[in-house]
Amino acid sequence: MLGFFKRKGLREELKENPNQPEKWLKLAEKENDGEALSNAIIYSNGNLVTEAVKIAKEKKLIEETLKHIPDSEKEIKALFAGLKEKENNKLSRARNFFETAFQSGNKKVKFFAGYNIAEILKEEGLNEEALKIVKQIEAITPDSEKKTLQKLKKELEEKTGKRKAGFFKTFKEGLKKTREALNFSVFKGREIDEELFEELEERLILADIGVKTSLQLIDELRKETKKRKLKTSDELLEVLKEKLKNLLSNYAGELRTENSPSVILVLGVNGVGKTTTIGKLAKQLKDKGKSVLLAAADTFRAAAIEQLEVWAERADVRIVKGSEGADPASVVFDAVQSLKARGEDILIVDTAGRLHNKDRLMKEIKKIKKVISREIPGEPSEILLVLDANTGQNAISQAKAFKEITDVTGIVLTKLDGTAKGGIVVAIASELKIPIKYIGIGEKIEDLRPFNPEEFVEELFS
Repeated sequence: MLGFFKRKGLREELKENPNQPEKWLKLAEKENDGEALSNAIIYSNGNLVTEAVKIAKEKKLIEETLKHIPDSEKEIKALFAGLKEKENNKLSRARNFFETAFQSGNKKVKFFAGYNIAEILKEEGLNEEALKIVKQIEAITPDSEKKTLQKLKKELEEKTGKRKAGFFKTFKEGLKKTREALNFSVFKGREIDEELFEELEERLILADIGVKTSLQLIDELRKETKKRKLKTSDELLEVLKEKLKNLLSNYAGELRTENSPSVILVLGVNGVGKTTTIGKLAKQLKDKGKSVLLAAADTFRAAAIEQLEVWAERADVRIVKGSEGADPASVVFDAVQSLKARGEDILIVDTAGRLHNKDRLMKEIKKIKKVISREIPGEPSEILLVLDANTGQNAISQAKAFKEITDVTGIVLTKLDGTAKGGIVVAIASELKIPIKYIGIGEKIEDLRPFNPEEFVEELFS
């Protein structure tokens, strides 16, 4: 009698209703089933290929999955055939299969094929050709694979000599004033005592890490000194470095532009470098193969529209604008329609930054967001707030005010090269808990850099 009420198993459920790709993936992982993995890929139209490749490698299911992929799925079949040959170290045959898969219209299949071609070319010593492939697939990289691709790109740039020799030097110069304000080198070679803690606390506060965050860090250092039985200041500084990296790594994030189209809404008061940031970002995205459109929705200042026009021309991207005093939401509506009509990838929207009139700004931003989400469900992908590092703790106040107006998904911190207050990066992460997406360390387009906590902290201690 109990058997009558027995719940159907996952396999039985999928026999009755096979069009459930996520459940096929679950079954494949649970039972090491290549046929289930093939079904997950096919029923998802290739959209689960990232997860499928990972499972196939971990469970050694590449060959088993390949057997069940129908011939009609030419590019997906070629991808798995390439993975099989690569696993057997038959690189030439693998590359032929990957080149077939690279023609796929599915961005994820194309990415994995391209990545494997680049790896094989690198193995064969053809680093220039490998780097070209990496640059082709950079714009279609799934979020979970971005770090892996950047690692390969870095290796290839170093091998080909195309990694800019001045990159680290410029980054070092960009943080020079902050590094000098902290001047951790004066603490080296000392014994740990109360005087050392007090001096260190003072330095952290002077670099605008903030009183609250500085006190927390010093308190943690005191505890770690007892726990780890630290004796010298050199050991203590290593622990501080570790604490800063851990703190910042929790609030670092990459720009989300995987949707097509994607919309990036940019906020910030006048004078923080908002328009310049939009222009640099547009140029960088265009260089990665994305088609970009700018919307001049800061209609409050005529100069804002003119400045954005200059950057649109410099970045070689289109711009949609209205007249001075026009309704910002109507400009955004026109821009969205133009974006969809042209099939472009990314819309970046400039907005007014009138914090002195918060209620009006709040209504304006709310209306703009409503227009965007109505016309492109799920957007905007990003709401970036641009802050000027020179303003130190005032940047925290601005960020809090904008957080009251709307959800902020990321911070862009500009003008770090001109200030000794670079510790504000730590204060932002600690107090606001908003991801820092970019930092600006100079005037050049490439001086707008994705924020890397590891490099940032290392430079503070170098």
